[in-house]
Amino acid sequence: MHRPNPLHVAIAAVALAAGIAGAAGAARSPATAWTRISGPTQPGLQLGLARTADGVLHVIWNRGATNSSISETRLSAAGRTLGTSAVASGWASNGGLALLAMPDRTLRLFASGNDGIETVTAPAAGKSWTRQPVAGWGGPVAEASAVIGATLTKDGQPVTAWRGTAAEGVPPGSIPQNAYEGGMGESFLATDAATGAVILSGETNAGQGGSYVQQILPSPGPKVVTPPLAKDWSVSSSGRVGAAGVYTANADGKSVRLSRYGGSSRTLVTGPYFSAALCAGPQGRLWVAWGDANGLFVTRTSQAAGALEPVQKLRSPSSNGLTFLQCEGSVGPLDLFADDGTGFWHTQVLARFAVRTAVARTKSGAKVTVSVRDAGDPVAAASVSIGGRRLKTGSSGTVTVTLRPGSYPVSVSAPAYVSASTSVHA
Repeated sequence: MHRPNPLHVAIAAVALAAGIAGAAGAARSPATAWTRISGPTQPGLQLGLARTADGVLHVIWNRGATNSSISETRLSAAGRTLGTSAVASGWASNGGLALLAMPDRTLRLFASGNDGIETVTAPAAGKSWTRQPVAGWGGPVAEASAVIGATLTKDGQPVTAWRGTAAEGVPPGSIPQNAYEGGMGESFLATDAATGAVILSGETNAGQGGSYVQQILPSPGPKVVTPPLAKDWSVSSSGRVGAAGVYTANADGKSVRLSRYGGSSRTLVTGPYFSAALCAGPQGRLWVAWGDANGLFVTRTSQAAGALEPVQKLRSPSSNGLTFLQCEGSVGPLDLFADDGTGFWHTQVLARFAVRTAVARTKSGAKVTVSVRDAGDPVAAASVSIGGRRLKTGSSGTVTVTLRPGSYPVSVSAPAYVSASTSVHA
């Protein structure tokens, strides 16, 4: 078993049409507050992440090389820690963890254990976990898996993946335990929300090759394998909320690229970035994060995934560098998890909107229109303060006010967004 390597690939069900401007021009985000989740001694390799209907993000982590313990930390929708509970003890290793919020509102954890992949369940609130009396699957190979994947089919059946192998059911049933791509050190799964297709992704040749992506359900699709770009690779996956398309993102120390399964590939940004992650945002949006030892960069797409918010630069959790990124952003803000080699750290990032003003002169002053956009999409119900008045944007994302001649500060705020300010001369 090995720690995830410093080149990371993320896969998401998304359609992305726009590029990213150079990260050097990114706006600096407000001071980044990081909270340690795991470590600093014998940290685990992967987090299990799932958000329940109440907005709580359940974070599963482990500690200890052998005879390890598994724990659950709960984060509110605002990113605050709500509590930590024990999940299991006496685990065989600190390998892969994958967490699903099930259709019946329970939580189901899949973990590399004594007999391969084993499963532990809890009610929607978490806190109280029960190890299930189901024989593990995958055998020693799954037990040694550094990073595993799990997703739900369109009809709510769990699918698990390890070392280039995938299986459906608990215990596995309808998919034979089949090595789709032998030698994959990490295996992840994503479900296309529109078509129900389940996509398997990972690294090829046990870290010595490029990335691998293939549809495995409802029937096998073509394999897409990239050529080797660096010595080591690692892969993660996510599905887009209510929209179609599957993309991968990878950082190879030279650039960050997005590639659509069955489609085209493009460079988003060039630079010495060794970590990248994708995760679903609300209304079809997609969060994208990438970075290196000098900092992290974050942006989010439009609802149609065709434009991008202003890029934000974040401070890294430590000077140790980055070895792995994971994220969850389905309720709006981005919960970002960065492994610096000593364990995972957490921070929450708010989205950024763009504020523009337009002035139409009149005899007595001017009509000022303030427009609030998020990656080109109008932001409704944003609060706009101007000229001593506080107004709310409508569905068009704009407000209009008549002002006497003069200069006026403009401030804009909305839940889950970084506040913005500008000025206008009427």
